[in-house]
Amino acid sequence: MNRLSRFQVVLAITVLGLAGATYARADHGDNNNNETRLKTRLAGAAIQGKTPEGNAEFRSDSKGRMRFKVEVENVNLPPGTMLDVSVQHNGTKQTVGQIKLSALGEGELDLESQDGDTVPSVQTGDLVSVSNAGTSILAGVF
Repeated sequence: MNRLSRFQVVLAITVLGLAGATYARADHGDNNNNETRLKTRLAGAAIQGKTPEGNAEFRSDSKGRMRFKVEVENVNLPPGTMLDVSVQHNGTKQTVGQIKLSALGEGELDLESQDGDTVPSVQTGDLVSVSNAGTSILAGVF
């Protein structure tokens, strides 16, 4: 399968199969700390018989704190493989970080503004994708 058609398959799986996995929440507690939280599952095609999976989450609050976290597992690629994490908003794709796979085929990217990290401002409808050497292996829509 070429790269474009593999990405289209991943996107179709994500949009059609996981539409109910995304949620947004605004928390209006007594502490006047409004929070936005977006979450999506990541799905992709099998790699040598193993189907990768994962999730992505974005949080922001009224104090300006933001967090973006992506977790992947069951990725059938060699330990140490570096995966690129991208967010696409209004047709513009931005690489926001990398995940290094463990010996178990898992890894995570955790960006927090409180730690000085550059956190992408994610909105409902944005696409998050995880790719290996330019080929998307997991994707989900917030």
